[in-house]
Formats: sequence, structure tokens, C-alpha cells
Amino acid sequence: GDEDSFDAINHWCSSILRNREEGMGLYLYGHTGVGKTHLAQGAALQVVGSHNVSGIFITADRYIEMVYDEMRNDGDLPEPYSDPFLLKYMRRTFDILVLDGLGSERATTEFARNAIISLIDNRYEERLITIVTSVLPPAELSRVYGKRLMSILQESCYLINVEGQDYRKVISNAGE
Repeated sequence: GDEDSFDAINHWCSSILRNREEGMGLYLYGHTGVGKTHLAQGAALQVVGSHNVSGIFITADRYIEMVYDEMRNDGDLPEPYSDPFLLKYMRRTFDILVLDGLGSERATTEFARNAIISLIDNRYEERLITIVTSVLPPAELSRVYGKRLMSILQESCYLINVEGQDYRKVISNAGE
């Protein structure tokens, strides 16, 4: 990510006690390949590693897949998952949840949108930290997921526009 984004995230990490008390997370948005996921993972690892907090990382696609599996299994996750209550912990227990790739999900059904909205809403009600990465700027997120979700994220997350080049392209072009 760019230096301004990096500095803002470092400031968020250094203020984690206040952010945890207030349930303040991060909404990192920008073009593909600018380092949003890397920054989100780094912030979560920094906080989990230096404070007594729990955390989990999941992509929006994987979360929706798990919700479908839970629904088909009478409200619990089936055996292949490590814990039948993992989704419940994501919604209301983990201190930090990184939700990666919001707006890039393959399933864009009303059910999928509602599952994402419900996750973020549950975490907001519990004042738990959510770090979201997305290719969608705030105005577009509001159009896709609704004004309520955008309002929740504006209240519970610092909005950070991560700028830069697509590092995947830079790396692949380095050999030329």
C-alpha cells in the first residue's frame, strides 16, 4: 500500500486499546493489487500478536460458502469444519475479524448480500473490530449493499483509500 495508508494503519494499531473499546475497525478500499489484504493481515497480526485478543481472517466468498453450508446443516457447520460454531464465533466472539474481498464475491445473490450485511451488523452490535478490504469505494459500496451497511461502516471503521500500482503486475513485469 501507499505510505499514507501504511501510516494510518500504524496509527490505528498504536491506538488499539481505544479502538477495541469503541469497536473501531478499518475499511481499506482501492484497486486490485495495491496491498489492501497485505495491510489488513499485517494490522490484525500486529494487534493479535501484541495484545490478548483473538482474530480470524476470511474472504467474503468463503464466508458466504460457510453460511450456505450452515444453512444446509440445520444451523451448524458440517463435520469437515474445525468447529461447528465457527460462524457464530465470527459473528459475535472474535475480537478482530478480517473480511477480505468485499464486493468481489462470486455469489452476488440477495442471500449472499444479506449474509454479509448480517455479519457486519452483528459485529457492530457487539462492538467488535472488523477490518474490511474491498475494491468498492464508499459510494459504490452503498449502492451495492445499501445505505445502512455503509452507515455502519462509516461509524465503526476508519475509511482508508489504499492507492498505488497493482503489485502483481509490477512483479510479473519485472523480468522484462
